[in-house]
Amino acid sequence: MAEEKKEEMVPVTAEYEVVDQVDDQAIIELMTGQTIQDYVYSFKQGGRTIEGLTLAGINEAANRRGGIQVEEIKYEEQENSWIATAKAVDTITGSSRYGAYEQPKMNGSRPDPFAFTKAIHKAQRNAIKQLIPMPVIREVLNFYLRGKAGSGNSRAQLPPQQGGGNIAQAQKAAFAIANNLAEPLEKKGITKEDLWNYIKRKYSVESRNDMSEMQWTQLSAELKAAETTPQLLNDLCERIQQLTTAAQESEVPTAEESEDKPSTLPEEPETEAAQSDDKALF
Repeated sequence: MAEEKKEEMVPVTAEYEVVDQVDDQAIIELMTGQTIQDYVYSFKQGGRTIEGLTLAGINEAANRRGGIQVEEIKYEEQENSWIATAKAVDTITGSSRYGAYEQPKMNGSRPDPFAFTKAIHKAQRNAIKQLIPMPVIREVLNFYLRGKAGSGNSRAQLPPQQGGGNIAQAQKAAFAIANNLAEPLEKKGITKEDLWNYIKRKYSVESRNDMSEMQWTQLSAELKAAETTPQLLNDLCERIQQLTTAAQESEVPTAEESEDKPSTLPEEPETEAAQSDDKALF
């Protein structure tokens, strides 16, 4: 019996190391406006295949399940690390879970500029994961593993659930968080138009209807992070300003073009999901 149990044990240390490496990269990609690449991890260890969801995959599973939100985040600065705790709540069942994470300030021999952000995101990850039903985790895991084994595209959209409406839910989640951020962003000089222009440039779209469910999910995660702490809000404002400045420097209109260009963004066609929230975000 002991030998059978031993064979079934997962090498936890190795798994955590792999997850941390993948999630560190995902957080950096999120903070620097890049496209997140990995939603699952899979590796061989001791003759076994170990598979699971990364931070991005957990956020996708939570969005697919719906009703899971982070209500409380606390953090504490230590001499050599940041400690963060997060409370996630399932608004459908009323259950809640806490997650915590301690992130070293050093990455090897160098200071890690993303240490605080990593601590916040990983604490949220650890809380949210506990509320996601196992069937949803398996569904997301199997889908992205098939995508990697097939086309190698780990960013393909999930097949629709019975009843549909996944992209509508993702849109509404982004709208709701953006509405909450409108006042804090305006206090820092970021208008709703600035935010939308940032979103368009980041995802290379001209209309909200061009955005995929995954892009809405990523946007929700980014905005939710900015909603949690002043530091992450400042990080978002800095990214918006940097992208705006870069666009202005690379797209200098001529005098004739400036005269022809409308002063405000034209109205765009809407999906049904965005109709009720349109003016609030874009």
